[in-house]
Amino acid sequence: MQLSKKNKGRVGATLCLITANLFTATGLQAQDIVDGTNNPSAPDSAESLNVYDQPASTPGTTTIDSAVLFYKEDGGRIQAIEPMVSLTHNTENDSVFSAKLTFDSLTGATPNGAAPWKSSQTFISPTKQANGDDENEGRTGASGGTIVIDPITGQRTLEYTADAFMLPLDSGFVDQRTALDLGFTTPLTSGTKLSLGLNGSHERDYNSFSGRASIAQNFNNKTTTLSLGVNYEHDVSKPFFGTPTPFSVMSGDQKGPSRNKNVLSLIAGVTQVMTRNWLLQFNYSYGSVTGYQTDPYKILSVVDPATGAPQSYLYESRPEKRTRHAFYAGSKLALGSYVTELSARYYHDSWGINSITANMSEHIPIGDLMYIEPGVRYYHQSGADFFTYYLPSNVALPLYASADSRLDSFNAITLSLSGGYMINDQIELYAMVDAYRQSKAGQKDTLPGNNQDLKLYAGTNALSMMTGVKVKF
Repeated sequence: MQLSKKNKGRVGATLCLITANLFTATGLQAQDIVDGTNNPSAPDSAESLNVYDQPASTPGTTTIDSAVLFYKEDGGRIQAIEPMVSLTHNTENDSVFSAKLTFDSLTGATPNGAAPWKSSQTFISPTKQANGDDENEGRTGASGGTIVIDPITGQRTLEYTADAFMLPLDSGFVDQRTALDLGFTTPLTSGTKLSLGLNGSHERDYNSFSGRASIAQNFNNKTTTLSLGVNYEHDVSKPFFGTPTPFSVMSGDQKGPSRNKNVLSLIAGVTQVMTRNWLLQFNYSYGSVTGYQTDPYKILSVVDPATGAPQSYLYESRPEKRTRHAFYAGSKLALGSYVTELSARYYHDSWGINSITANMSEHIPIGDLMYIEPGVRYYHQSGADFFTYYLPSNVALPLYASADSRLDSFNAITLSLSGGYMINDQIELYAMVDAYRQSKAGQKDTLPGNNQDLKLYAGTNALSMMTGVKVKF
């Protein structure tokens, strides 16, 4: 099973992290922070353009793959359920048609960007006005939020409270996302393949549309494959309360209009068969993102420079341009029926984030009908140039600033175990479990004053499970 790259509204941005942790177990290369999402663990959309990396299938067959993913973070944070179904048809002339439908349901709470404090803090969040639209139903405060109605204007806002010494969490929410992906791959000549695809997703505050194309050419008796691909994506951020002005004061007022973002991704790769049992792969990918990349839900604390006490809360601000470069190397080695996969990746972007990813997995057959595949993934990233835990009130505002933990420096370890069982030649059952653990990289900052007991780092731990069935006929 292959999970697609997630498009990035409030649901999609969180699910990028989920699916990035699953790529090791599902056979894709895990790629970090190289889509346009600002998400440190989001996979590179261009990686899906590798037509030579698609699994081989028998001509004239159709495969239906259906699965359900469950994901849960510690501390009562995000919980997600994702059912999906895909259909792939391989024609007699080696063309491949594919379609995949995904539905995501997300609930829970997430850090809002504010710093913790020694006493409780109250935050204001816009809420849907009482006009019969149920778009905001199911939204409640993370610590018992309350709908407040202005007696003069009738404006409705949601107030929620973060307990003393606790990291402030945004109000709980219920949201959904639906995505459809269509693909077509066909041989142009005996050694050339063309791949085309379209993807669209919709959620209440975000729409995304993308198209991709790639071509792969075999050389040296099919022992060398060169691949080139391009992906273009157009996203629309449309929170019901509008998009906040950067560094404006947190409020329940209606904000600005919807904002757009465009993402162009390019990839070039080579795959080389070294021996009958050993294959190497190298990729270079480039991405350019322009447009709105600020998270409209994130805020920052403005604090007293002497005591660290919060004085106000401002909406964050991020650059509207971002370029990124990534280098990937992977190896697959078969020793008998065992297959060892190793990969490494380096990433750099214009926001000052550098990351290193290392993956290792082992495919272990158990008899003729079963297999297990343990894996481990290590990830490290530096923080964005404009990342900060807070803003001192005695210093002029910078051009950009964000306290989003996805832009912080951190280390992460993912331990995974997947397995499958062939009921017969046509039906396979499979399952996977993933344990994700994140920790702060580098020095742990504190608020001004004697506040060492306040935890600023907002990292998370998570557990995910997936089960599915694949039917071929």
